[in-house]
Amino acid sequence: MTSIFPLRGIVVILFYGPIAYICGEKQELGMSFTRHPQPLAAPLNDDVNFECSLNLAAERFAWHHRPLNSNKWIPLSHPTNSSGKTSRHVVNFDNESKAGDYRCIAFFGTSGLASDPAKLTLATIQKFSDKNDVFIQVAEGNTVPITCPIPYSEPEAIVQFYKNGMSIENANLVNSKTMVIKNVKSTDSGLYHCSANNYITQQIFTSNHKIVLTVYANATVQAPYFIKQPQTEYIVPRGKNITLECFGAGYPVPRIIWSRLGSSLPLKSIKSSTGLTIVHVQPSDRGEYDCVWNNENRPIKSVIILRVVEPPRVTRQPKASTFSEGGELELSCSVTGEPEPSIEWLINGKSLIPSKNQEIRGSTLLISEVEKKHAGIVQCVASNEYGSHSGYNLLRVNPKQHVLGGTTESRPDYGTMSRHKHTRGGGRRRNKEGKKKGAAVLVPPNQPNVTRLSDVSVMVRWSVPENNGLPIQFFKVQYRELGPKMNGKQAKWMTANSEIPNHVRSFEVTDLQPDHTYRFRIAAVYSNNDNKLSPNSVRFHLNRDAGIESNKMPIPLLTNTEALGPHQVLLIWQNPDKLAKIDGFYIYHRASTTAGEYLKTTVEGKDAYNMTISHLQSETVYEFKIQSFSVDAASEFSQILRQKTGKSIEEHPVQQVIAENKLRPSESNKDVNIQLIVGGVLVAAVILVAIAFAARCLYKRAKYKQNQESQSEGKPITNGRVMNGGVTDSKINITSNPLAGLDTSEDIMQPKSGQQSSMEMTSFLNGQNNNGSNNGHNNGDAAGSDVNVTSHSEPSSLRQGPLPIEQRL
Repeated sequence: MTSIFPLRGIVVILFYGPIAYICGEKQELGMSFTRHPQPLAAPLNDDVNFECSLNLAAERFAWHHRPLNSNKWIPLSHPTNSSGKTSRHVVNFDNESKAGDYRCIAFFGTSGLASDPAKLTLATIQKFSDKNDVFIQVAEGNTVPITCPIPYSEPEAIVQFYKNGMSIENANLVNSKTMVIKNVKSTDSGLYHCSANNYITQQIFTSNHKIVLTVYANATVQAPYFIKQPQTEYIVPRGKNITLECFGAGYPVPRIIWSRLGSSLPLKSIKSSTGLTIVHVQPSDRGEYDCVWNNENRPIKSVIILRVVEPPRVTRQPKASTFSEGGELELSCSVTGEPEPSIEWLINGKSLIPSKNQEIRGSTLLISEVEKKHAGIVQCVASNEYGSHSGYNLLRVNPKQHVLGGTTESRPDYGTMSRHKHTRGGGRRRNKEGKKKGAAVLVPPNQPNVTRLSDVSVMVRWSVPENNGLPIQFFKVQYRELGPKMNGKQAKWMTANSEIPNHVRSFEVTDLQPDHTYRFRIAAVYSNNDNKLSPNSVRFHLNRDAGIESNKMPIPLLTNTEALGPHQVLLIWQNPDKLAKIDGFYIYHRASTTAGEYLKTTVEGKDAYNMTISHLQSETVYEFKIQSFSVDAASEFSQILRQKTGKSIEEHPVQQVIAENKLRPSESNKDVNIQLIVGGVLVAAVILVAIAFAARCLYKRAKYKQNQESQSEGKPITNGRVMNGGVTDSKINITSNPLAGLDTSEDIMQPKSGQQSSMEMTSFLNGQNNNGSNNGHNNGDAAGSDVNVTSHSEPSSLRQGPLPIEQRL
């Protein structure tokens, strides 16, 4: 039987070839890292692989190394294994000097974006340094800790305990290094020791001395005493679990009382004979904790300080800005972290070193004389011993004016921003071809509600009325800070980067400022790529440190999950406090195989107890967790439960297969002829489509050229090529605020001739750093003061054309 597959190949070639050749494959995507290099520990003479990935292909990659105890980044000359979106760098760890930080830099033209650095650490373990036996004598019934004096190890060593030379299986461990024996008996007496194992180097060391435990029956009263002197300070990374150890003994067996200076114990803390365990430690858990042992004799007390450390986070990235060549530059960012992070500034992936013209004051960068080489991507990188995080934005440079023949030639202002002109009442919008829009029904979302999640984040939730209008493709969340007007204008609307699926009705907005006031709104994008805004939310003031309120919120008990098929999972939970004032529950879910962000679902009502999560992938393990919420706060998370979705059922029709040699000659020829006819028709149709598409592209190019020529007559152009630190064509879309054109009527400005909106800007990265001669003419300019690198391209209606007026604040 003759196959039609070769004809399909011809169709693809004829269809794709002319389009790619005439119009090119012009991507309009923002760039961001989807995977940063990860910290690693390795022994000497091992090969270590670092990897970074982006959401779109870079033109090239480079890797830099910063040795330990150094602040200088060194470019690596070794070739890297890079392919489009991913770059891998292999380190032959044959010398300790190769330890330190590594980062990759993705280049788009001359502009570079640097990843967060990852540390390479030498895997090692030292020998035990204990010098004397430890003797413990205790009455029966007490709780006894056997602590292993583990040596320094990277990574942390795995501890094994032994009694009288025999290994102890299923030991009750606290904080990975203390074995706890509850309600000791005389049979627990013996000689104990431990070993430490570094699982990377495969080295195992054994403690030098023994712990001698003697358990006796005591009939005389014994005042409480500490078997082991309590640790006075714990330093715990945010989100980890910790047990504050406090072991006392006596006869009768004493009781322990825990308290916290100036506050109650965290709701998620658990008291036991092993200590006070705090689950999922948060900054609000910091403070002084007191443990008191008492058996109606003289009590004993110990004070324990809990410090919570946090990896850095850039909460406010540097502002997208335009500066004049030869002028001064000042940029700043806001960061959080404990201990206080150090700040590094980069331009196009290159670290800036303080010099005569460059000064770094904390989180502020000052350059006294701006050069064209400064145009591109500027990054603020915050680092401490627990991690790194960066914020980045675009930096534009206006070249100096040049004097030609005694007259001043004014170069275009590459950073001036024009706004969309808004129509007032009664008018109908026109699309870019000048035709009136059809009577499409666009039903906007309802006014959103806002709930505080933390000092810097809120949950925004909304609904969509029942309607017969156009279907919604996705949502975008916008927010604006309310406060004193700058130059008589309100702050601009900022847009969260994520495209929210049309079945989701809630979204977490992060990187806000505590003790600031905001409004929020929802933009729905419809199947025709048009959009419509919800009403603005009521004013929402983000209170600082409402940890006490959070502690009052009951933590839901997630009790059961059940797969209802390949795409749905049923969740069942309980509300442990029916009297608590809550408005509903937030459900978080994500695939367990990824470390991506959780998708959020809102369930209204305090009496809700189940929810079916849909739109899941088949045969995939998902993890789920729940919060209760009110207007003022949200609870801590419930336990995480995992559930695998069912297998997708596909029915395949049974086809009648006739052996080729069983076909009659007439049938065989007819089948071949029909396939040739169908193939010929397909080829002809595709050629016609390709020719039509090519003609359309040529028409657009001619129109574009005409727009360029018309510029000399003072007519505005839509897109242009700008050299020497300005805008040029590129494959990436740069805009952190793709909906910025939806600003209120208070911000309306008439576009100037020769300018374009930031929502129409595609990119200027590939021409940013042209430090050559200033030959030729610059055809157009670019805009956007609040511009960022995003990972999503917006529908045309969100980037171009006038947009509807929002409600006044």
